[in-house]
Amino acid sequence: MEKLKQLYTRIAQQGIQAISNHQEQVDPNLQNLKADSRQELTLLVKLPAHVTRNISFVLNDLKKLEPFQYYYTANTIHITVMDIRRAVPDFHMSKEKLINYRQVIQEKIENVNAINWHLAGLICSPGAILVKGFYSSELQQLRNGLRASLLKNGLLLDERYATFSGHATVARFKKKLIHPQEFLNEINNFHNVELGDFQASEVDLVIHDWYNRQPHLIERFSLKTT
Repeated sequence: MEKLKQLYTRIAQQGIQAISNHQEQVDPNLQNLKADSRQELTLLVKLPAHVTRNISFVLNDLKKLEPFQYYYTANTIHITVMDIRRAVPDFHMSKEKLINYRQVIQEKIENVNAINWHLAGLICSPGAILVKGFYSSELQQLRNGLRASLLKNGLLLDERYATFSGHATVARFKKKLIHPQEFLNEINNFHNVELGDFQASEVDLVIHDWYNRQPHLIERFSLKTT
């Protein structure tokens, strides 16, 4: 837990510095989403309605201040368990390869207990707004087990980085901020806001775009519940 808190603090410091210096990272793909063909193979957790409702209330306040940024809708907000194959334009994977991934993931997931989550607080990275997520040990157990099993079975794991965070991305910068300092102040007001607890008993394997707008569900796996 302490390591996770330190990670979020480091991300927040980087975000504050970038925005304060007018160096926030604008996502160029948001200018023309129809032309963005990037997709990836990902394991993710969907958030329950009471959590997305709370997040949406908070985002509505931010929209009043910065209406021209990109805000995730309730049905697209998620937590990434693991990026298995990196997002690339015109992504394609054979049916046989998908079956292999499904089998390895199933064997690992069926031995892992449901994951408890606590979501509380907003932070800014240099390019996005994140909800801080804190999780029980089962998530790291699952991640470590999958990394070992995929490697053992000769399946490519193309993580952009070895995921340790448990955050949900809820907004990205589409344009330069109009009111950067006021925006940072507003984020700071929500630094510790309680957004909800839940238990994730299912994990989805999807092919989706960068913003999770139209995920194609490959398999919904069930974790062990007591």
